[in-house]
Amino acid sequence: MKNTLRILMVIIIALTTLAMADDIIKTGINVGPLPSVAYNSDTGFQYGLLANIFFYGDGSIYPEYFHNVYVEWNQTTKGAGLAQITYDSKHLIPGIRITADLSNIVQQTWGFYGFNGAESIYNASWLDETSADYKNRLYYAMQRNYFRFLVNFQGNIAGDNFRWLGGLGFMNFNIGSVTQTRAWDSTFTDNTTLYDDFVNWDAITASEADGGIVTYLKGGIVYDTRDNEACPMTGLWDELVITAAPGFAGNETGWLQVAAIHRQYFTLIPKNLSLTYRLGYQGVVAGTMPFYLQGMMPNSRTTVDGLGGNKTVRGIMRARMVGDGYVYGNLEARWKIVHFTLANQNFYFGINPFVDAGMVIQPYQYDKTNIPAGVYSDYISGSDETLHIGYGMGIKLAMNQNMILAVDYGFAGSSNDGSTGLYIGLGYLY
Repeated sequence: MKNTLRILMVIIIALTTLAMADDIIKTGINVGPLPSVAYNSDTGFQYGLLANIFFYGDGSIYPEYFHNVYVEWNQTTKGAGLAQITYDSKHLIPGIRITADLSNIVQQTWGFYGFNGAESIYNASWLDETSADYKNRLYYAMQRNYFRFLVNFQGNIAGDNFRWLGGLGFMNFNIGSVTQTRAWDSTFTDNTTLYDDFVNWDAITASEADGGIVTYLKGGIVYDTRDNEACPMTGLWDELVITAAPGFAGNETGWLQVAAIHRQYFTLIPKNLSLTYRLGYQGVVAGTMPFYLQGMMPNSRTTVDGLGGNKTVRGIMRARMVGDGYVYGNLEARWKIVHFTLANQNFYFGINPFVDAGMVIQPYQYDKTNIPAGVYSDYISGSDETLHIGYGMGIKLAMNQNMILAVDYGFAGSSNDGSTGLYIGLGYLY
């Protein structure tokens, strides 16, 4: 431990010696090509390529930008993959911010743990090949691949801070069993998975078991007073997002969902230390949402997967808590330990301790009557839902304030939610 602290202090002192210059004002086009090398406990080791392209123009609005294009291709060792291009600009259409996302997402071993959080029992021994209770190491996994195209627009209602939101999305889901998608893996057994069992027991209906098309419209309002988007030091960022998927638009079922998110940022030490928190709610207020959309969490710019994992409750297994409605929260301190310039680029190095939490408050209704009585108590706990907690520490290395390499390590508060999670990617959580 002492050696680790000494090494950390040497790194900080070395970086501090570079912190002799003010930020360089960036102009023109700045391209940040990188290998897409990352690690996520839920998806495994990631390898690929990415490029984050910023157009700063004459530099008059730096660290803001005129246009941002992000391109990425990657694969992971746990059967996930991504081919994605996104675009973000406040200047393409005068007075309108546009964000767009075109992605093909492969999730050959997507986590599936049942529904409604604490209601569903997670049994780690079923994954342990040395255990007498072993089923298979992918028992809590399923195939969940999909194509998506999303476009969101924001325009001013009053000043630059209070905005309207509109958008549309199309997704095509291909759902299936990992016993088919992992047939090439000689270490995989012929036993069923939880997904297979739920299909056989009609807990997942035949009409939804293989996926389907989702077409939706999005509307809402945004109140945003952040001083900086990549790492705000002060301000509010509030959203009310309504998502509607009408049955006549090709959806298997129609539904209406409401999401509300509140984020706030406090400066403790100017430029270097802030305290942040996020509170969120979402719920289905009409209709029936397909099981494969449980856990998808829309916001004003995109859709992320939860509840649990690197985007919501770190340390807890991704998609551990799925249901029709959630509440969740995050508390995080962000300390930029040192700022420096290197190779004509602006950098800072920082840390961010955090506590995350969430729970299902609107259970997903599904048929449990065909679960065999002899094993019912192995799957359904009979317990009321409770708060699920994760906590840990992250480190950040930012270039030109907008491109941020992120490493977060979280611990699950309960063994029923997993143990730990390591996440290496880009950007702050919110």
